[in-house]
Amino acid sequence: MNPDPVYQRLRELGWRRPLTAAEQVELRIWLAAHPEAQAEAEAEAALNQALTRLPAAPVPSNFTARVWQAIERDAVTKVTHESPRRVWWWRAFLPRLAVATVVVVWAGLLGYRHHETLQQVEFAKSFLAVASPSLADPKVIQDFEVICQLSPSAAADEELLKLME
Repeated sequence: MNPDPVYQRLRELGWRRPLTAAEQVELRIWLAAHPEAQAEAEAEAALNQALTRLPAAPVPSNFTARVWQAIERDAVTKVTHESPRRVWWWRAFLPRLAVATVVVVWAGLLGYRHHETLQQVEFAKSFLAVASPSLADPKVIQDFEVICQLSPSAAADEELLKLME
């Protein structure tokens, strides 16, 4: 439960010092509006009174020196328990490396595809330069199926090879 800020402020003031008359009136008004907190407020007031009756704890003469030693010990412990500096470096470097790798691979693939396209264009140009004008004639292509059907079978070729030997 998140306590009301008015009640919380009055509680904290009661921990430090006795409440003034105006603060006590403000607390009574708040408790009248919130009767469910009455028992808690009474217990808090009784505890505060009991604590004010306790004697003050004696402070040793070397208290300041002890505090400084504890601070120095904590500082040394903090330095030794810190993670190595490489960890934060990798955390900053790894995403950048991944992005750079993706960019380089993408550029490499685009360059390779461009190179392949240029080779295909060059091959097509060289083929057209070598091809005889008769192959470019549409009549040859039109009768291609008939020409394929008229070609001799593979058995005839084997017979010719035997005769050449």
